[in-house]
Amino acid sequence: MVRNQSSLKGKTVAITRPCGQADEEADIIRKLGGKPYLVPTIEIKPLTDPSPVGKFITELENGTVDFVVFMSVNGVKHLLAAAETLKSSKQALEGLRKTTTIAVGPRTAQELKTHGVQVTLVPKVYTSEGIADCMRQYKILGKTVAIPRTSAANPILKEKLAEIGAKVQEIYVYNSDLPSDDRLNATFLEDLKSGKIDAIVFGSGLCAKNLFEMCKNSAKPKGLAELLNGKSMVVAIGPVTEAALKQLGVEAKITPEKHTFEDALSALAQYWQNQT
Repeated sequence: MVRNQSSLKGKTVAITRPCGQADEEADIIRKLGGKPYLVPTIEIKPLTDPSPVGKFITELENGTVDFVVFMSVNGVKHLLAAAETLKSSKQALEGLRKTTTIAVGPRTAQELKTHGVQVTLVPKVYTSEGIADCMRQYKILGKTVAIPRTSAANPILKEKLAEIGAKVQEIYVYNSDLPSDDRLNATFLEDLKSGKIDAIVFGSGLCAKNLFEMCKNSAKPKGLAELLNGKSMVVAIGPVTEAALKQLGVEAKITPEKHTFEDALSALAQYWQNQT
């Protein structure tokens, strides 16, 4: 539920979510009195070759996968979309129901539940580190952990699970590319320079890196970093995103305790209220 004690009244807040996936966040901004500004930095695309997903579904059916970890709603949707393409939807769902299924956060868990898949664990901290810490209770030494995700995934979770002895498989179920339509780039830079964008929320390190890539023909990295630091309030969804921004020379002034967009927007509204 959106908190009512603070608002975004009169503020324009940019969202870097993938194309077509920012509706919920835009609605939250409007409910808080602000104006959403969409600058998608990722374009989600299905796999051109879903055969590796077919192999994974067979492993699920055979019971050779002990844990499946979903890091996003997209991971769930695109795994099941690939399964449908392969005419293996029933086998995929039955296989998931045989395993211990873990979701990075409540939205991902809800997506799984809508398909009848019971979620065993949602970590208190919605990050790769939070999942790895929680999975220690399962004694995963020698166990097979599968992570259906994007081909552009951050390797942190895989590395941390491997450190505690898991056999980790990353199954790529979709691609995260730069947006093919670059018409927004110039407009975004002009609006940022002119002070029309009061804040920008980054949902992942990839969103931050892609924004710099998108704008490279019009702004040097140092110049874009200076614009973001000087012209807008930068919000990072979590510490990994905050670290990625820092590497790009951008200071995230707000990182919410709970790593969700709703909490990020609420924290932003609260910050501005405290300044008045």
